[in-house]
Amino acid sequence: MREDVTGVDTGSGDTWASGDYGRVGNLWLLVGELLCEAAPVRAGDRVIDVATGTGNTALAAARRSCVVTGVDYVPGLLERARVRAAAEGLEVAFETGDARRLGHPDGSFDVAVSTFGVQYVPDHRGTADELLRVVRPGGRIAVASWAPDGYLGELLRLVEQYTAGSAGPPAPTLWGTAKHVEDLFGPHVSALDCTERQWRFRFRSPADMVGWFRSYFGPLTVAFGALDGDGREALTADLTRYVNRHNLADDGTVDVPSTYLEAVAVTPAG
Repeated sequence: MREDVTGVDTGSGDTWASGDYGRVGNLWLLVGELLCEAAPVRAGDRVIDVATGTGNTALAAARRSCVVTGVDYVPGLLERARVRAAAEGLEVAFETGDARRLGHPDGSFDVAVSTFGVQYVPDHRGTADELLRVVRPGGRIAVASWAPDGYLGELLRLVEQYTAGSAGPPAPTLWGTAKHVEDLFGPHVSALDCTERQWRFRFRSPADMVGWFRSYFGPLTVAFGALDGDGREALTADLTRYVNRHNLADDGTVDVPSTYLEAVAVTPAG
């Protein structure tokens, strides 16, 4: 079924440089807007968007008259973010960086945000500590993360079944559970609010959805590239069955809900 593969590392820059994450992220533009409202970000706030990708949430903050920095470790994604910012006439400082070692002094920002970003960094504890470090006392941290029981969470587990798995680093979707977020932030913040939300994936057909994710979603693109012919055929069949099982539409199109956790933490005032 598969060639000699070692699993899909969702924390790898090579994984997210595969496919076309710009087209993937465009599906959930509204999530970044909603996260900025939940934080909330206010005009004049210094905001850092960690694992910004092509800048969805950074641009949402910039639209709210914030002073924004977007950080990602994939230079190609940052280039597309800069093009988007220029097209909208928005000022955002996009920089290459590691979520575990942000190159900014303690307390540099009023708000730190991340939309389906920091959850893929293998070092959950180190990443949470870094978010806490760069936010000022009385500041906010707002993170949106795919949950394990949603479409994306189950898709990632399916990918692991077709590769050698992800032994070692904790699952990215742990960030999508209130308990894990409370373990990471609870002892270090003065308030923490976790809300489950749903995003709806809509496509013209199950085949359209499977083909789209195969072409553009990095972990699936890498997985298909690592599998032999039989493995690719089997994974396609399983993905199709999975979409059909979760599909709420009854007209031949696709309406698949995917759960994510919106977590907002407030750091203790100095």
